[in-house]
Amino acid sequence: MADSTPQIDSGTSPILDFNDPRLDDYRFLRDRDLSGARRNEGLFVGETLPIITQMVASLGLTRSVLASQRMAERAAQIIAKSASPNVPLLIASDAIIEQTAGFDVHRGALAIGIRTQLDHRTPFEPAFQSAKLLIALDGVINMDNVGAIFRGAAAFGVGGVLLSKDSHDPLYRKALRVSMGYALTIPYAWCDDLAATIGHMRIQRPQLRVLAADCSRSAQDIADFDAHARADTPPTMLIVGSEFEGISAEVLKASTHRVRIPIATSVDSLNAAVAASICLHRLATTPS
Repeated sequence: MADSTPQIDSGTSPILDFNDPRLDDYRFLRDRDLSGARRNEGLFVGETLPIITQMVASLGLTRSVLASQRMAERAAQIIAKSASPNVPLLIASDAIIEQTAGFDVHRGALAIGIRTQLDHRTPFEPAFQSAKLLIALDGVINMDNVGAIFRGAAAFGVGGVLLSKDSHDPLYRKALRVSMGYALTIPYAWCDDLAATIGHMRIQRPQLRVLAADCSRSAQDIADFDAHARADTPPTMLIVGSEFEGISAEVLKASTHRVRIPIATSVDSLNAAVAASICLHRLATTPS
């Protein structure tokens, strides 16, 4: 019978020295995240065992896992049962992990991921061209909103996410955690010019309706586009902008319709992620 035990690093276990070079990927995570160094290095950080479970489910996505002594056994089991049973598992005390990462890793597990296979998609790949429901983020810079939008996208069967170049990174540690790891499983593509990309997609898919979420009173009620009320719902893209700036004029021009969620007149708008989920629920053709 083959040995299904995950690859425990061959050095001292647990790691007892803060200066151990095996910890180099995990040093000063907060500072490296904020500076953009992680993305420039082609890496990302997963935090918590549920996220790590999703990471090791894809072969070649995870470089290593670092777990505290109290979480080591659970981490080992997750790796052993995954598609990536040979991912190195490093073990250290909570104190060394906190000192290394630069913050309290109170859930006791981190992982380093390789972002190449996730970051190099284009909007013209089959996943985006065949999807019945897409969402585009135009300048959504809040990491919590980006994470929550991916989670909502997963709930309502979105086949792909387009990101303007100034939107927040969905693989940023906190955004990935808020998304519950769905940024790892829903295809996304960066767009240098989101308006031009949408225009090209409309040429390639003439039936594609592009709905821009807009707070103005002149926008149509999202209920007018309710996919639950018709059997022949055309392929649809929802565009969501930042909470303060909204959707840029260029991207608005690339849309086919402007839609809004009717709300109390005393409230000017909804949180971007909340609004996206409400709209996606209306537009989804998947069973509710």
